[in-house]
Amino acid sequence: MISDLASVTGLSRHTLNFYLKLGLIKESGRTESNYRFFDQVVVDRLHDIIRLRQAGCTLKQIKALLEGKRP
Repeated sequence: MISDLASVTGLSRHTLNFYLKLGLIKESGRTESNYRFFDQVVVDRLHDIIRLRQAGCTLKQIKALLEGKRP
C-alpha cells in the first residue's frame, strides 16, 4: 500500500502519487480490496530517484535516465 511505501522510503504519500502520475514508478498490482501494492523493485527505484534528486537532477532528467535515454 502507498502508506507502507511512504514509511519505507520516507517520502510523503503526496510525492508518491505525484511520481505515479509522472510515470516514474508504477504500482505492482492491486489487492482484493483494490489497494495499490508495490514490490521491492519499486522501493529500489525510489531509492535511486531519491539519490538522483539529492545529486541535483530534475525529475525530467531522472525520468530520462530511468528510461535509458539521454537527459
